[in-house]
Formats: sequence, C-alpha cells, structure tokens
Amino acid sequence: MPLSGAPYSLADRFTGTWKEYTVTDQGEQLVGTLNVSWDLGGYVQVQRLQAAEGPFALMAFGYLDPESGSWEETFILNSGRVARYRWREEGPDLLVERQGGNPNDLRRLRIQNLTTRAYDVLEESSLDGGEIWSVVEVTRTRRED
Repeated sequence: MPLSGAPYSLADRFTGTWKEYTVTDQGEQLVGTLNVSWDLGGYVQVQRLQAAEGPFALMAFGYLDPESGSWEETFILNSGRVARYRWREEGPDLLVERQGGNPNDLRRLRIQNLTTRAYDVLEESSLDGGEIWSVVEVTRTRRED
C-alpha cells in the first residue's frame, strides 16, 4: 500500500498488470507485459516489463526525491543501459523527463489520456534544447487486471 498524498496518489494509478502496444499506421503491435507494484512499505514503486517476443526486459523503480519533492524513476534495461527520469504534471499530461544524457538530443515521455484502464505514452525528442519536440514513438497501455 503506497503512502498517501501527491505524488504517491498519481503514481498509484499505474499499479497493476498492463499490456503495452506500439501504435503505428498499420495498427497496434504487442510489446509486452508491464507489472507495477509497491515495495518497501509503499516508498518505492517497482516496474517490470517483459517483451512479448525476444529477450528485452526492463526494471524501473520510482520514489519521491526528498530534495526536489518530485517523483523520480530509474530505468535499468537488460542490456545494462540506465536512465533517470523526473515526473512533472503539465495540464492534463504527465511529463516524464530524462535527467542527464545528451543535451543535443533531449528525451521525455508524455503520458496522455490517463484513465484507470488505459493510457498513451508519446516518446518525444528535441534536438534544439527543448524548443521543439517531435514524437518518436507512441505506446498504448491497457490494464489487464
């Protein structure tokens, strides 16, 4: 059971088992299954994604950073790559912004249409320091439980 209040209540909306689909002009293609749960008495949210086909997998853990007061996540891929993100609400959207990385190739995730049953994730990139953002990929995520 997570702690109460923001940002825990926002993060709690993602708890459960989900199916992720890449959205293309030809339709949707299953990426894999995402399991999201709480650990350490509700202080850490753990995500595990296993690809539907192939060996790809990732694990992420999210937590409230006491210094910034923001929700932060660290993603670790089974290739050894690591990326850190910070959450920020922007109107009805949730921005999950990459921390560090190449300043000439900024990356973020824009979560839209968030309901209790589904949400869309737009992977965005900016090559001009964040002035203009372009969509790289769209993922649709649907609750399975």
